[in-house]
Amino acid sequence: MAERIIMNEVKKFEWESLMSFTGNELSKFNAIDQNLNCSQLMRNAGLDWTVNKVPVQATIDNETITSDKFYSLIKSDNNKILVSGLTDQYHTMQNEKLAQLGDYFSNIAGVSFEHCFNYKDDKAITFLANTGGEFKIGDDVVKNYLMLTNFHTGRDKTKINTTSIQPVCENTFLMALSDIEQFYIGITHRVEFNDKMEELVYKKINDALKFNEVYKEQAETLNSYSLTESDMLKYFILVYNPNLITDFDKSKKDYSFFNDLSGNKQIKSCYGIWHDTYENNGTMYKLENTGNDIRQDTLWKAFNCITYNEDHLRAGDRLANTFITNGKDNVKSKAMDVALKMAV
Repeated sequence: MAERIIMNEVKKFEWESLMSFTGNELSKFNAIDQNLNCSQLMRNAGLDWTVNKVPVQATIDNETITSDKFYSLIKSDNNKILVSGLTDQYHTMQNEKLAQLGDYFSNIAGVSFEHCFNYKDDKAITFLANTGGEFKIGDDVVKNYLMLTNFHTGRDKTKINTTSIQPVCENTFLMALSDIEQFYIGITHRVEFNDKMEELVYKKINDALKFNEVYKEQAETLNSYSLTESDMLKYFILVYNPNLITDFDKSKKDYSFFNDLSGNKQIKSCYGIWHDTYENNGTMYKLENTGNDIRQDTLWKAFNCITYNEDHLRAGDRLANTFITNGKDNVKSKAMDVALKMAV
């Protein structure tokens, strides 16, 4: 039988509704200071139900017709249909499986899970842990709220991310959910979550936890090194196309170097991010939420321009770029190495 924690103070374990401006129901389950792992929190919140993918049915003239192409996602405890129109390419992710990934965080990092969120009437289930860790880079605060979110919408990926935003209403919940700047794993429903995929997730978690203290020191080093416009361009060239360095050093060392130079899209994209702009098909757009508003012109800002480009703007398989590798061809690891060498 599944373990269920005895609850002495019932008020700490009640669901409460949070403010919503869109009409989508959002509720939170509180278990503060109870030292629960993710599975224990899930069961106490009553979220240990499963979902089943079953063929879509329709009744016409008292005859039941069963589709052989489309499926519905049905909640096990009350047979509620969460979404329909799925194909056989859709693979379910159970709340319990995601909670087990959360338990892994608890086992190796000692974090406790304190809140669950239920959004859009069971279509998004979030488990949240406050890791208690944070550090500051100037005004840039890097915290460690850990969120594991399972979507039963038919389109959204299961997400594991850390965020500095504490969800207290629908607006902050959605902001925290979309925060992928610190640590992010996206698990698509188009691929079965098998043992190989689970092993990749555990490796990603291990790498992130081991890297946390080192990353803090590296971030502080990068933030201490101020950049001129020329330095910034040289950094992007060294990361994406170091063969250009000799010619760049012979030029004016400004952006005019690229005016008559074809290609080098990623360098140009990162330059735009530095200035909070993005060019697409000859049209210039203003970028929001790059984090540049609280960053000085340092290597830390330049490094974050590259991570923003890889996670948000670069074409291709972003799931692979972010999840399986560390940016396309592990460019984010290279970006950190190049930055640290420049900072010496």
